[in-house]
Amino acid sequence: MAKEVKSALASLTGLSFGDKDKDKEKDKEKDEKRSQLANMKDSDITLSRRRLSVVAATGAKQHTLDGVGEGAPNERGQSTPGVKCFDKFSLYSHVGFVPFNNAKVNQDRGVAVAPYCKTDEKAFFGVFDGHGALGHEVSSYVQKNLCEEIAKQPNLDTDTEAALTKGFVDCNTKLAKGSVDCTFSGTTVIVCYIVGKVLYSANSGDSRAVLARLEDGKITAVPLSSDQKPEREDEAKRIKAHQGRVEACKGPRGEEIGPQRVWLLHQDVPGLAMTRSFGDLIAASVGVIPTPEVWKRTLDEKDKFMILASDGVWEFISNQEAVDIVAKCKDGEEACKALYEESTKRWRAEEEVVDDITCLIVYFN
Repeated sequence: MAKEVKSALASLTGLSFGDKDKDKEKDKEKDEKRSQLANMKDSDITLSRRRLSVVAATGAKQHTLDGVGEGAPNERGQSTPGVKCFDKFSLYSHVGFVPFNNAKVNQDRGVAVAPYCKTDEKAFFGVFDGHGALGHEVSSYVQKNLCEEIAKQPNLDTDTEAALTKGFVDCNTKLAKGSVDCTFSGTTVIVCYIVGKVLYSANSGDSRAVLARLEDGKITAVPLSSDQKPEREDEAKRIKAHQGRVEACKGPRGEEIGPQRVWLLHQDVPGLAMTRSFGDLIAASVGVIPTPEVWKRTLDEKDKFMILASDGVWEFISNQEAVDIVAKCKDGEEACKALYEESTKRWRAEEEVVDDITCLIVYFN
């Protein structure tokens, strides 16, 4: 195993990865996965896709590039719960496409909880975009546990922003100590928490939320989050301060290919295209954090709906285009399908692959 990766893992997990310690691992399956992912050379790293995550090619079969397992099936649902803070919602999630990889699983997840915290004045919505070989396991963990971690915060009603932040950090800490191997796997998180007419949005990574307002007869997109990517100067500054490196992948002539990515200082791993996420232990050693940016706004009668989506939607569709697409549809199910179809169309026009696509649309009263 490369020395720099060993050091990063040891500092984050408290585990030793020398040969003498292997027989001390209680979870043999987890140890085997970690060894496969971390025992690599710089030359083992391949850019399988220009826009998607850089992954390790360690002799694994092609279908492991996006994770293999009991991934979530394609999801589509619509509900009109008897709550006061919103009208109805629709959720749709669809697996992407990678050539010659019929076993690819959907690493996106979505969640809607209403009523939330045993009151019809509150609701919780989230979209999680997993990445890496076990990204589907990481996003599933966060889907199942984050809303509970936030709900148990004693200051959720008195200092909501601090409670959301601590809920994110606590969930990520338990994830890192749990059975899911997130050495080179993680997930982005976008969450919207509604209390009466107050909307809080919290994001870690490049999944995104946007609000649609109707003003003077025109639908206008209002951002509810800001993507945290290496292109952001403030985010790149933190990575570099933690002895990380920010640069794009390089082609055979040294030309830049694709977006800026996060790397260890002296080794071409992990190649993460966002600067905040859950999991991603190696990336965390150079400043990638789960801590969210929390935004707050008060809803009024001009606010018609909001969209939470993974970057399978946002890679080629702007905030304004997205709300325009939804506004033209008769209901949430049709709107989700329209966003999915337009996103897929644009991916196929630009790339040989299609990312997993998840969108959650919440309509207000």
